[in-house]
Amino acid sequence: MAPPLKGIHLNNFRNFTQRQESFSNNHTLFKGRNAVGKTNLLEAISFLCPGTGFRKDTISNFSNQDQKESNVIMNYDFDYEELSNNLKIELTFQEERWSKQYFLNDKKIQQQQLLKIFQLFWFTETDKVFFIKDTQYQRNTINRIACYFEPSLFQLLNKFTKLRREKKKVLQTTQEKSWLESIDKQLIEIGEKIISYKRNYLNEFQDFLKNENNHFFQFEIQPSFGLEDQVAFFTKFKEDLSDENRWPKDHKLQSDHDPQKSIFEITHQGKKLSQLSSAQSKLLILSFLLHCAKFLNQQKITIFLIDEIFDNFDIINIEKVIQYCAENKFQTFFSTTDNFALQGVINNLEIKEIT
Repeated sequence: MAPPLKGIHLNNFRNFTQRQESFSNNHTLFKGRNAVGKTNLLEAISFLCPGTGFRKDTISNFSNQDQKESNVIMNYDFDYEELSNNLKIELTFQEERWSKQYFLNDKKIQQQQLLKIFQLFWFTETDKVFFIKDTQYQRNTINRIACYFEPSLFQLLNKFTKLRREKKKVLQTTQEKSWLESIDKQLIEIGEKIISYKRNYLNEFQDFLKNENNHFFQFEIQPSFGLEDQVAFFTKFKEDLSDENRWPKDHKLQSDHDPQKSIFEITHQGKKLSQLSSAQSKLLILSFLLHCAKFLNQQKITIFLIDEIFDNFDIINIEKVIQYCAENKFQTFFSTTDNFALQGVINNLEIKEIT
């Protein structure tokens, strides 16, 4: 069966002035020396998720070094709902600032509309380290996955962030009581929706896991306070908002009482990620991502990206990953600098030499 993402065409992106790649297989391996652009190709594909790719780089760094202020254009050809489509993402430098625009079949769209078509999952050695050590990175990853489940959550999270910034400004300037009360009311209303969507996602995901026979690697889910007891959580959240107004200089909301930060933790046989071996932690994170992808794989294009796959797994686990992706109809992209002969070992795999 032909893959949904048919090809990409990059202009002025990273080390490429022009680069075009077509995909005829469900699994693609980019192979080549260091610094030829393998990870850049994966990064360009990851732009199919709202944001700035899996490296989370600033928008000004994506243009080619030789044309720093020229537009960056990324075109994607894909099939969706039995129709051929084109998505163009354009990064434009105007009036001393960069902006990002999306065009689906030549019609301008908002980036959150991508959540209704694509869901992207990625795994690198850097992701593993950040997922273990950086709670914000782990939180952002789980929030992004929850947005695949409920696309309107994306706007709510952005609105919540903007209101928090607005409140901080008010506290630093006017400290106008009525203004602060109005912002707090909005934060509570939006926060309740955020928690509700996350709880719905968690409940349905847990039900899915109970009935899932093919576990890539066993894991458990430990919900945060906000996802366990919504009523008590919002009592604390309202108290924190009120305290914030009394101590405007340096008081901050506690992370446990912030709807945006309220997620869950994944463990293996009761052990946290930081307590596992390097190999176990890799398998745990990847297992979580693979099961999320399977759970959410309904009428969307699911794409998995693994950078430097041989740094993360041996050939047995690589075959397990690709078999899992194939069984669940994910399109996968990998990169490697190693000279392994995979052709013939894994079905429907195309190896592309990047020079």
